[in-house]
Amino acid sequence: MGNIWAPLARAIAAIGTDRHVDCLIDLIGADITHDLVTVTRYSATKTPEFVKHRRFSDEMVRRYLASYYVFDPFYASWRQERRLGIMPLKRFADDRAKRGQYIAGFLAQSAICDEVGILLADGGDWCLGIFLDRSTTSFRDSEIAQLQERLPVFEALHALDITARGADFSRTSAPTGPGASPQQKPSIPASLWPELSLRERELVQLILAGHPTANIAERLGITVGTVKNHRRRIYEKLDITTERELFLQFFQHRTEKA
Repeated sequence: MGNIWAPLARAIAAIGTDRHVDCLIDLIGADITHDLVTVTRYSATKTPEFVKHRRFSDEMVRRYLASYYVFDPFYASWRQERRLGIMPLKRFADDRAKRGQYIAGFLAQSAICDEVGILLADGGDWCLGIFLDRSTTSFRDSEIAQLQERLPVFEALHALDITARGADFSRTSAPTGPGASPQQKPSIPASLWPELSLRERELVQLILAGHPTANIAERLGITVGTVKNHRRRIYEKLDITTERELFLQFFQHRTEKA
């Protein structure tokens, strides 16, 4: 417990400054052994934003933003459940997930064997995810319980920082410092899906950017039913049945053209 007081004091002093996230990382990981840290923002209506990282690969950041985010179970959970708090990877790691693109692909390439996320409300439909990662050993239940016990402190510090900065503050308006990364948004190459109309391509662009059906309807000024009809026709033209297959076609085309 003695290791926590100095980083706690620094985290309190950093409220409302550019040092807040770094000091919060120091506090969260003070006496929880970890090999690297990643910090991501999740939205219920937009693609994730990578805020910063420690001892992680810039190349893997690019790969995550270009393709792997769609397989991220933490992102999917936030979109579906809006659940905050301590989120260990093992909550999602059933047999199917262990063979999937996120664990068997992204984490394996990143030399990560286990991670735990601390998801904090970050204004609007956003949350801030601070992830502690390990390369060779798993997090113990006692360590997860320790993070859970301290969660109210993390939440209070982050809420105070948001209040101190004001409503116009954007945590990722520009990359700042080592390990910071701007958001990247997918764009449809002209050579992909020529069978789609301009309207259908516009709708697909919004799907790839992470917008749910209701948000697409609002942006395009059409009804939710019309969006669903467009989706059905798009899937028929592309000979697919799910949004996941749409993403896979998009990523496969990008890989082939790279």
